[in-house]
Amino acid sequence: MNHDLRQAEKLTLSERRLLKRHSRSAIAIMAMHTLLCVVCFQLGYLQVDLELGLQMLFVVWGSLLAYQLLLATGLTLRLREPSLSLPLILHFMVVFMVSGYYVDEFRLSVVTLFFAGLLLVSFRLSGKVMIGVALLASVAYALMLWLALNDRWVRLSLSVEALQWLVFSMVSVSFAITGGGINRLRDALADKNRDLGRAVEQVREMAIRDDLTGLFNRRHLLEILERQRALSTRKGIPFAVCYVDLDHFKQINDRHGHDWGDRVLRRFSAIALAGMRDGDFFGRLGGEEFLLVLPQSDEQGALLVAERLRLRWREERFDDEGGPLLVSLSVGVAAYRDGESVDELLNRADQGLYKAKSGGRNQSQVA
Repeated sequence: MNHDLRQAEKLTLSERRLLKRHSRSAIAIMAMHTLLCVVCFQLGYLQVDLELGLQMLFVVWGSLLAYQLLLATGLTLRLREPSLSLPLILHFMVVFMVSGYYVDEFRLSVVTLFFAGLLLVSFRLSGKVMIGVALLASVAYALMLWLALNDRWVRLSLSVEALQWLVFSMVSVSFAITGGGINRLRDALADKNRDLGRAVEQVREMAIRDDLTGLFNRRHLLEILERQRALSTRKGIPFAVCYVDLDHFKQINDRHGHDWGDRVLRRFSAIALAGMRDGDFFGRLGGEEFLLVLPQSDEQGALLVAERLRLRWREERFDDEGGPLLVSLSVGVAAYRDGESVDELLNRADQGLYKAKSGGRNQSQVA
């Protein structure tokens, strides 16, 4: 069951995991763009001197790494849009347009990766924002082209540049429209993810809780005992258990009905929980049998806890509600001994319980 729960939890989306993938994709896009610019520079198509090129490279990657650091710290998780997709795509836009300004014949090639950036942020930005970004990119391309024409008019073909601008604008808008659909799909997936997360939590609660009392069930109690045993083995942390049984419980069911038996079990569970320390564990083994797990306790400490519970429960009366006059309980106490198994510990606690039953019930006994 626990393995199945872990597998189900993996299906739910983690915001931190998504941010990590988002940041890695942003780095990959900028790395490919940088590589493309380096190739164009080596081939003589990027009209920029080496010193200025290195300065721009430093600014671009410095700002991108600052963005990565901001995501890694988790500070953006408090924001409505933690991936900062809008600032990121605007950053890409500026970088690609500045790069395109220094290229002539193959201008469109160095801004093509802007479409990959649009695809990336489409998982975060709404359709309206995506359209706005695409139109802004078209204007930015036209401005970049106008500046390039003013500086290098003789070397440029107006018709070719205009065609490239048109292609860029149309593809940008197409990506924006597609991205809006992706964003709607992501929103639907996010809703499903939240539903799945709640379902996983509910399944987990059902797997570890007793239906009647809401206490931990036998399976989960055994898991808790194994963890406490491991802690005791590794770090020497002591713990003890109290094996609790409600006396003559069968007579309650026989004389007053099973509904009254259930009411008694729920009342006892509530009273026991109210008197527990933080860090203690309490659950129902089955029927009228319960188990209290007490970390950082020895036999004498556990015996005191058992007696406080027994005396507090003895004050509960049910006859004014048409139920039994009172219900006593018996408790067997055992502290964990080095090297013994969980079954051996429970068997010793059960021996203590048998000792309490044999001695007249309504008492606590150490194994």
